[in-house]
Amino acid sequence: MMRPPWELSQSLGRKPTVVEIAEELKVKPEQVREYIQADRKLVSLEMRVGNEQETELSELLADEKISPLEELNSSLMRQNIKELLASLAPIQREVLTLRFGLENDHQLSLTQIGERLNLSRERIRQLEHKALSILRRQKSDILEYLN
Repeated sequence: MMRPPWELSQSLGRKPTVVEIAEELKVKPEQVREYIQADRKLVSLEMRVGNEQETELSELLADEKISPLEELNSSLMRQNIKELLASLAPIQREVLTLRFGLENDHQLSLTQIGERLNLSRERIRQLEHKALSILRRQKSDILEYLN
């Protein structure tokens, strides 16, 4: 006679493995896996959760996709940054791109940029400072023009 799964757990002192359950039931482990998989319940995203049951489950789950509007904004921002950086000398553009991770979202320190470009940390700091000054001046010129 077969024991219920909870008795098997008690006799082993732990949760039984799929193989142990299969041996007890005299079936193949694959069948046990299928039974376990079939027993899993589907849950509606509209199910109410929380103490007050005021929140739908779907509200708690993050949407991994970027919305079309966010994608458009991101694309426009990258284009605007590219246009702003075009006014800089190539080395200044490279320093800012690496410093702020504009191409790959991986920001580098002044030392790391210096090693990559074979320049001192201080020279990289100077290039960054000069480039940011140029961009700030452009910003104030644009604001003055708009006012």
